[in-house]
Amino acid sequence: MTIHLVVPPHPVLPLVAKAISLLNAPFRGVDVPQNNYSLSVQAMNNAAFDDIGIHSRPDKRSEAEDRWVAFQPYLLSKGYQLRPRYQPDWVPSWKGTSIKPLHCEDSLDSIPIRVLDATRIQDNQQVKLKMIVAYAAGEGANEYALLKHFSESPLKDDPSNHVVPCLDSFPIPGIDAGNFVVMPLLSSYQLIPFYNLAEVHELLKQLFDGLLFLHSNNVAHRDIASTNVMMDARPLFEEPFHPFYQDHSLDAKRLIYPSYSRSEKDVRYYFIDYGYAVWFPDPNAPRTAVGVDAREAAPEQKSGQPYDPFPADVYQLGKMIHDDLFQAVDDLRFLLPLIRGMTEETPTRRLTLEQARDQMNTSFVGLHGWRYRWPLVPRNTRFQDRCWYFFRGLVAEILFLVRCIRRLGLRN
Repeated sequence: MTIHLVVPPHPVLPLVAKAISLLNAPFRGVDVPQNNYSLSVQAMNNAAFDDIGIHSRPDKRSEAEDRWVAFQPYLLSKGYQLRPRYQPDWVPSWKGTSIKPLHCEDSLDSIPIRVLDATRIQDNQQVKLKMIVAYAAGEGANEYALLKHFSESPLKDDPSNHVVPCLDSFPIPGIDAGNFVVMPLLSSYQLIPFYNLAEVHELLKQLFDGLLFLHSNNVAHRDIASTNVMMDARPLFEEPFHPFYQDHSLDAKRLIYPSYSRSEKDVRYYFIDYGYAVWFPDPNAPRTAVGVDAREAAPEQKSGQPYDPFPADVYQLGKMIHDDLFQAVDDLRFLLPLIRGMTEETPTRRLTLEQARDQMNTSFVGLHGWRYRWPLVPRNTRFQDRCWYFFRGLVAEILFLVRCIRRLGLRN
């Protein structure tokens, strides 16, 4: 059944108000202005969900932002608080002062079409909220079920599980089969540079293990790309960072820098965004899929013909390693044979994921020692800067040897 609602300029507000009142939740009796614009719940339940305005000003929220504002009372009832800009009674903090808007945190638009940060009230933990609404063509239909499945025992306790955790979930009011999913606040895995080969090796080990874990559970991601590989960067910082501008302090007034390297603290990496993922619960069923709008599509995904999605994941991971790591750092040239094997045009000639994992680890054999610890030099670095990297590596190696000598002395 299609439910038609008369809505104001930002159409989701009465939709949420109506849904919440039906759920006997807060903000019953919202006074909704009326106009001639109408929207059906069915129309919201497909790709049109993302067809929303994102233009904003420091003192004026976008339509995408106002959609979150409309949900704020409901989210608060579930234990999650949004930032000041997304409060229904928001008044810009610079109003009536001489402070420039861009110096105020609440002037910043996070462009929150489907994803926005929040604070979990019970422990003041920063989290991410994602609205999962399947598209009309079926894309995204598996995402919610997959996140729930891999966040339950015993899978959630497996160290090879690198699926972004689902900490909590609840329905989106008024949206058929729509759900809010609560996830940890994560960062781009490239938020800070890799210091040495040891850090790169650890990244690759986790990514290969995580993808093998997915495949062993009959799931193909189909959209592996830089933006869909994240890390929990919080252990690297001594203070919380801004959830959107993560190189700034929580109040967005100061630049902040990590206090630790990835070598000094354990960093965990995750695959996110399972909107294009395919799941084959029956291991005996044919494992085929049809083309998809992936960020870095494998050749077979572009053909329009049914294909095996698991080798496509291998191609995408190999392409990401090439574009993000190999292209950026001269010291990673030894990974070229691995990359070529993973990105073969013909899927049957491509390395399997197990073969690629083994070849990756073998590539790092013999690099242990000073080369494993030596600072990575970005490609096209000037001579003066190369000298600085050499000096840093020399000092670090001397300190490493001193620590080794001290440990030997303590044993004796």
